[in-house]
Amino acid sequence: MPGIGGALDIARWTLYSTQLAFEVTAHNIANANTEGYSRQKVEIEPNTPLKMGPGEIGTGARATQVIRQYDDFISEQINTKNSQYYYWQSQYEALGQIEAIFNESDEYGLNKIMGDFWNAWSDLSNNPDGIPEREALLETSQKLVQFIGDLDYNLRECQRHIDTVTQGSIEQINSITSQIAELNKQISSVEIKGFINANDLRDQRDKLLSQLSEYVDISYYEEKSSGQVMVFVLGGTPLVLGKDSLNIEAQRNATTGLTDLIWKDDSGRTVNITNKLEGGKVAGWVNVRDNKIGSYIDSLNTLTQALTWQVNSLQSEGVGLKSVSSMVGTVDIASLSDDLSTDFMFSDGYNAGGQFDIVAYDSSGNVSHIYTINPAGSTVNDLITEINAEAAAGGSEFTASLTNGTDGNFQIQANGNYTFALKAHGDSESNHALAIMGVNTFFSWTEDTGEPPDDLTETLDVNSAIKADSELIAAGTLDNNNKVAPGSNDVALAIASLQDKVIPDLGGTGVDTTLDSYYSSFIACVGIDVQNAEMNEKFNDSLLNQYIQKKESITGVNLDEEMTEILKNQHLYQAAAKLISICDEMMQTLLSTK
Repeated sequence: MPGIGGALDIARWTLYSTQLAFEVTAHNIANANTEGYSRQKVEIEPNTPLKMGPGEIGTGARATQVIRQYDDFISEQINTKNSQYYYWQSQYEALGQIEAIFNESDEYGLNKIMGDFWNAWSDLSNNPDGIPEREALLETSQKLVQFIGDLDYNLRECQRHIDTVTQGSIEQINSITSQIAELNKQISSVEIKGFINANDLRDQRDKLLSQLSEYVDISYYEEKSSGQVMVFVLGGTPLVLGKDSLNIEAQRNATTGLTDLIWKDDSGRTVNITNKLEGGKVAGWVNVRDNKIGSYIDSLNTLTQALTWQVNSLQSEGVGLKSVSSMVGTVDIASLSDDLSTDFMFSDGYNAGGQFDIVAYDSSGNVSHIYTINPAGSTVNDLITEINAEAAAGGSEFTASLTNGTDGNFQIQANGNYTFALKAHGDSESNHALAIMGVNTFFSWTEDTGEPPDDLTETLDVNSAIKADSELIAAGTLDNNNKVAPGSNDVALAIASLQDKVIPDLGGTGVDTTLDSYYSSFIACVGIDVQNAEMNEKFNDSLLNQYIQKKESITGVNLDEEMTEILKNQHLYQAAAKLISICDEMMQTLLSTK
């Protein structure tokens, strides 16, 4: 109604809305340092006017609702950039640790140790009969295989650590999604559209969405009718559907032994999302764990295999300072039918039709027979049959067999007081059967035919027979009289020259390069990966900070602005109170008039 009563109503509504504004301002000030808090504001609207002469008469203003200062678009952009930033940040941190493993300083690193290895062979070629040179070579070789083993172990340890962190992140993701679902439930039960807004609950939910975007790249939308958000990964695989959340489970991959991330719904349907994620920490960790470290281990193994084969193929048909009474291979052979051209780690080196010689000596060291070994087929049994047939046709000075009869290690055992040595057959290329089985080789490794081959870098070692007797190191070959020749150094020279030898299609890479150059390129790739991760981390951090600053300009609490609001509302309150006082005086005057 118009008049003094109307003025009193207007003042009363003003006092109420001003008190509410004071409360909201105090709430803003109290949460000025609260992470994820959005500044709140009382929305004031004019009351419905009265329609009467001489025209509409206003009835004051009322507080309709408390709203957040918020921008949906900017928040979505922040979460998108959040995922991209943490994708690169997690990679940069992990790759930085890997870069430290490959410490290629002047006094340390595989390049330095490989250089020492080549130099040790060069020293032996200068004095092939020297025991000190042989012992120095053994010591350097032990350092080499130990360093390679340490590199492999540290890479795998880093891989296992990342895998453990990835498993832990699954618990975090599931915890966050369940909290979002619970907040969805609370928000929908509290809110009345246009009247009551669950501002603080929405801030909590937005904070959780931001935390979730750190782990995985998500998409989401809000149902306007219920106020609930639906959260998805991979563009359409749900993590939160209103009041319900769907979990991600950790599952061991039977092939790699590492953790896969499996999304699962209530019906039992599953999706392996491990290598499909494109943003967030988890995708970054998985990329480093599976792709980066996996490729580094493969490259290290390629280098080690090439080094092992190049040295062993020269050593296996060379001779040390004496002939021997037995040779035993290092490979555990499953059966006589194992094929040298397909069933062994180094089967790619098998040369069908190749041959080698076995020279037998009597007790006086004189040549007894020279046997040319040229098996009819490529199985272990074909080789054993050929060696035994040749020996039986001559002087039966030795016998070839497997240590357990039909399986075990390949061995050549001299009979009686005979000894023997190996050599290439003229200028023809060997079939490399002995090197493939680890017979008379410089390096040894663990291999069981018929089983998936172990990573060579994990089991590489110097042949135990050579470690026990350095005189067995084959620095040279037999002389023209097929006798052990003091001073022969052609094998040592050939191995030392491997440092500069260009190996065609090294490790199946399609690149013709040296061992040293291959490793240098490998290390360069590690450095490039680190630099790329660092550059992308900084770039996305810069973009993310720009969006965060823009959001803060909208949602952040500015204490100067809040103090201005306090002063404004203080004066408004005083004015409304004054209006009530004046209306009271007018009423008193009216009532006291006679």
